Amino acid sequence: MRRRAGLVGSIVLLGASLVAVVGVSAPPARADFAERWCGTPLITPCIQSFTINGVAQTSSSPTELVLDGPMSHTGYREINLETQGVAPALTDDLVVVINTGKSFDPQRMLGTMRLADVDRGVDASGNHLIRIAGKPVRWALGCNFDVWPWACPATATSDAVRFGGDIAQLSDPADTSIGMYVGTNAYYNGIFFEEQPDGSHALTTDIAAPHYYADGSTVITGSIRFRVSYDLMRTDMGIPNPETLTSTSLAGVVKTPTGAPAAGKFITWHDPDGGGFFIEASGFTFSRKQLLVDAARITPTRPALARTARKTARRGVLVHTRALPRGARVTSYAAYCRSASGHVVRGSGPAGSSVVVVTGLRRGKAYTCKVAASSKAGRGAWSAPRTLRARP
Repeated sequence: MRRRAGLVGSIVLLGASLVAVVGVSAPPARADFAERWCGTPLITPCIQSFTINGVAQTSSSPTELVLDGPMSHTGYREINLETQGVAPALTDDLVVVINTGKSFDPQRMLGTMRLADVDRGVDASGNHLIRIAGKPVRWALGCNFDVWPWACPATATSDAVRFGGDIAQLSDPADTSIGMYVGTNAYYNGIFFEEQPDGSHALTTDIAAPHYYADGSTVITGSIRFRVSYDLMRTDMGIPNPETLTSTSLAGVVKTPTGAPAAGKFITWHDPDGGGFFIEASGFTFSRKQLLVDAARITPTRPALARTARKTARRGVLVHTRALPRGARVTSYAAYCRSASGHVVRGSGPAGSSVVVVTGLRRGKAYTCKVAASSKAGRGAWSAPRTLRARP
């Protein structure tokens, strides 16, 4: 069954990602934005600080940072921000701190930028602060998202250097997988969790953009990054212990509309602030692609059977390496031993041990043995076999 994470009916525009919600009021006009610096008395939302390449900006700087909000949309409230005046260069490092006040608790940051980091905090008076670091992007326009499949021209109708975004407060933050988005000029449609034919779970999202920038010759190469909360991984992706995921736990691929794999790179990592997992695909071109992230490899890794020892005619010891969780903690180890005549014995060992004892062996018979790690998500792959020698 397909289940959307986060806001129903949302289309997220990445540059790294600006949310536009279908069926609600349009984003504010440019004239509605104002440059609001924090002062005394404190009137929020306001700009606590703004730097470009480490140089502090002020109300008299050529590049302004302007705000609008908080606004009310279906399911969340938001504060919009963007630069005006002299556009920053694509290589500039921008760091913004917004004071949202006591009543507005920011839970999501999305933006038209190459997002580097977002941090939340509280000042001495209990006001919520959100710190955003990133670079501007070259933003191409021209796609039509009122039709499906989305229609994007081969060449964008116009480009602009953009640094902007939305700071959102969700009505139900526990029911969203989305913490932050980042991308280079890509539009995408929600995130869906769905069961695959083999019974595994995956998340998918559709991504679209023009193929060329407005110059008609520079190809747009895209990337998409988003954060999936541990809660959503447990409930919707069948990953019992997402905090133990490794870089190889999830398989990701970017596909064309026909389902063929597209060029690109896929990486994952834990949110250093905790509570979620980042997924990023990059290096693909447009006009339309689909990102599929499969959670098929969440059972523990394959242990290695280091050595075997026949202690008595009926008892043997198997010594193995520890398996890595990969999203499902090891609950025990299983052993399987088979003689040439077909006699089978099985054994089990605790999760905290590197030894499995097997009993019930037959005198004078050698056995071929292997071990595997078991978890709530199932049993992992068997180790390479080793011989347990015969004993009279």
